[in-house]
Amino acid sequence: MFPYIASYLLFAAILALVDHLADKPLFIRTHLKHFPWKLNYSFRWWGVQEYWAAVTVISMCALVFLLFWHCVGGAIHRDADQLLYLPIALGSTVIAARHFRLVEKFRASGWWITLLVALPTLCLGIYASAHADSYILNVTRVDPAKFPVAQKALTSLILVTLWVLIGVVSLSVVVVLVSIILAARTPTFIGLVMRDRVKLMAWEKHALGTEEKRQRVMLAIIFAGSTLTATIAMNFLEYIARHVEGALQETLVFSSFHLHPRDCAIPGWTRDAWVALIDDSHAVLAEHTANGYLFRTVTCEMQTTSALKRGVMDRLKRDDYR
Repeated sequence: MFPYIASYLLFAAILALVDHLADKPLFIRTHLKHFPWKLNYSFRWWGVQEYWAAVTVISMCALVFLLFWHCVGGAIHRDADQLLYLPIALGSTVIAARHFRLVEKFRASGWWITLLVALPTLCLGIYASAHADSYILNVTRVDPAKFPVAQKALTSLILVTLWVLIGVVSLSVVVVLVSIILAARTPTFIGLVMRDRVKLMAWEKHALGTEEKRQRVMLAIIFAGSTLTATIAMNFLEYIARHVEGALQETLVFSSFHLHPRDCAIPGWTRDAWVALIDDSHAVLAEHTANGYLFRTVTCEMQTTSALKRGVMDRLKRDDYR
């Protein structure tokens, strides 16, 4: 009960503060029977930038509210906060790209940016390929060339993961630095007034215009969203570090282990065990355990299709069929 009371008091305090700071009533009455009150604000002038900013702000507020809910003793689903990471990261990236016109700048300087990205891609590709071969060799104790599809799959997975992390972190850091620089170089309100003699005569009564307020609000949203995006990227890096072993093993088994132990006349294994044939008489057996897969080299006597069907019929005739 306490989390609900605390949430109600929080929303009431926020509404009271907004209503006190606003220069006009927050809600006005209407002539509608079922909706007698409406928000005293018009959204007709909003564009794409404003809607993306709203999505980002709402997501950040929801994330802060989940933190508040957890602090006052409320129970939340483990993945509830993770669902808000995507709109925060995507929204802050979109409004930053539109606000700073990154797309136009990229088109104007696309040729040297492409050359700048080509060299890291080559280096990361070599690193990903070497790491994939090293991983296959260490877990299977077999020449990685015996698993060509797994080599390509693991290399692609590692390369994409590296680029996603580098891209998100780099964009977040760049946007944060640009926001700080622009905020430091942008003249303050008093500085703007001092430049205009007419405004200087009555600077206390002068207020910022709509466009000036919009620019400052956008800059604040970009700064907050980019900071959260960088934090999310760091948490994503930590999440990958904790689950990288399982993801690599599942990718290896899915891409190259296509046989069941009974195909090699190896009895006594469940459906979670898989086999990869490496030559005419040897194979690698992947045994699924609570801590992942265990790999070992076994002798394989490849069974014909008729032999497998005959074995199935023989098991069906037994009373203890498994």
